[in-house]
Amino acid sequence: RINLELEALAEILEGTRLLHCHSYRQDEILMLTRIAEEFGFTIATFQHVLEGYKVAERIAEHGAGASSFSDWWQYKYEVIDAIPYNGTLMARNDVLVSFNSDDGELARRLNTEAIKAVKYGGLSEEDALKFVTINPAKQLRIDKWVGSLEEGKDADFVIWDGPPLSIYSHVLETWIDGIQYWSADQNAHLEDRDKQLRENLIQKVLTSKSDPSGIEMKPNSKTPHIRHNCELRDDDLYNH
Repeated sequence: RINLELEALAEILEGTRLLHCHSYRQDEILMLTRIAEEFGFTIATFQHVLEGYKVAERIAEHGAGASSFSDWWQYKYEVIDAIPYNGTLMARNDVLVSFNSDDGELARRLNTEAIKAVKYGGLSEEDALKFVTINPAKQLRIDKWVGSLEEGKDADFVIWDGPPLSIYSHVLETWIDGIQYWSADQNAHLEDRDKQLRENLIQKVLTSKSDPSGIEMKPNSKTPHIRHNCELRDDDLYNH
């Protein structure tokens, strides 16, 4: 019988499976690095790692990355010592840092999460942008395909009308695998088309003579409405 859990552990020990570890506190982080080194494998990335700033040098020494929240703290006991400077402090201690979010809304706005590394710790905007582009790609070992604009990569990128980390910037174009999936100009054209289509339909309804309201309100189905009750038999349902 195949034991999938043991197979995964075997791959970790052999170094063929990429390992990401959930963590909050410094004692968890230190414990995990010691266990990993005792058994001869390396943790690729610590997730959340909200006390990573306390043991940043140890994380760097182990060779692990850190994927943290931007500025969440004190929402439960495990994160009581979390600070918004966490990401910047780890980065200044040579840890490969990225920002992530468990929240679906924030996860799609990581560009405005990244700018918080500029506010908390004085990171440059260029380095802060790496927190949500090339750094996570490196942590996931997919940087040969995505994470930066280089020849031979997948050409997944966004064009903005201003600084990409600014809340005032708007998306002009979205490209995936070198194909334009969205553009502001095309969207404006489609909005105008839909607006005109809506107005035409409204006028058609208003000028319709089939019904005073312009809409045929009677249902097409002749099937009577059946009131369900405990005494209703199957025959009552299917013989109509």
